[in-house]
Amino acid sequence: MPIAAIKLINFRNIEQCELDTDAPEVFFVGENGQGKTNILESVYFLCYGTSFRTREDNILCKNDEKSFSATASYYKSKEDINEISITWRNRTKNIRLNGKTITDRKDIIRNQPCIVFSHDDIAFVNGTPEKRRLFIDQTLSLYNPYYIDLLRKYKKILKTRNHLLREQNLALLDVYDEQFVDIGMEIQKKREEITGLFEPFFMEKFSEIAKFRENVTIEYQSTWNGMKAKEDILQYLRKKRNNELIAGMSLTGPHRDRLLFLHRDSDFSLIGSTGQMRLISLILRIIQAEFYSRTTGRKPLLLLDDVLLELDREKRIHILENLPPYEQAFFTFLPNEDYVNYHKENTMIYEVNGGEFSKRG
Repeated sequence: MPIAAIKLINFRNIEQCELDTDAPEVFFVGENGQGKTNILESVYFLCYGTSFRTREDNILCKNDEKSFSATASYYKSKEDINEISITWRNRTKNIRLNGKTITDRKDIIRNQPCIVFSHDDIAFVNGTPEKRRLFIDQTLSLYNPYYIDLLRKYKKILKTRNHLLREQNLALLDVYDEQFVDIGMEIQKKREEITGLFEPFFMEKFSEIAKFRENVTIEYQSTWNGMKAKEDILQYLRKKRNNELIAGMSLTGPHRDRLLFLHRDSDFSLIGSTGQMRLISLILRIIQAEFYSRTTGRKPLLLLDDVLLELDREKRIHILENLPPYEQAFFTFLPNEDYVNYHKENTMIYEVNGGEFSKRG
């Protein structure tokens, strides 16, 4: 479902714009700090009701302004144009899909799926365990709204369990441990399954694009590793209880699990080059988009934010050739990049300067 038009008011450094984006590929070209990433961020915001750069909606509001809005018209079919709009005012966000108010972001996630390729994605490889887990959770949430509910339930139980540990409320801990393990096991199972599905595709693409002759594998490392029965995990928690009471927090569970990239049984993030880790993050996004399409039968939007900049020409071509099928793709480029070699017959190009956009003929 490609986006035909975007309208923004007071979004980041963009005071007001109405852009025609009715093309398979749209390029935004400009120097850093002019608003290229902001337009991609607005597309992501309209797809998911949140930003990929910040969790604070107020940061999206143009300086000295008290409200902002973003609106997109998109094709549901060749004859059917839909509209989604998000308004933020007085620290309240209002999402409307075809005029109907949406109260839960979960209800728009599958409406207009998009995959963003950004510099921060390298944290999936060399970042904190939380950042690495985020990649798996994002992928599962894209096509399975039930998984979003599962994560929400787990976070709620985890918060309560941590409170009981701090208060040393042993009477209720056993009750919450049951729920903690039930939901935790389900989350871990889904994460392990998708990691297993990803691994062969990842190994093949990394070997092909990076020209790396040895295998780099993906492994989901659970803090309940080897324990498949609920009673085994409950017994393990009872053994850990004194340590958790001292720490005042839950020391095991899905919130402590890790995603590892291994080379000869060593963490590749400790031995690989920055360029290799950048390639891994790009390949992960490609696999994520392909997995979504295979699972749902739908093609996502792609948002590529200067991610080709650090690659040599050969690897750029390999990445572009390996991009998954998409409904529409938005790219950002610096003026001195050879983006003219990447555009196609119907590609639309905008020059970006100070939050203003001028379309090339």
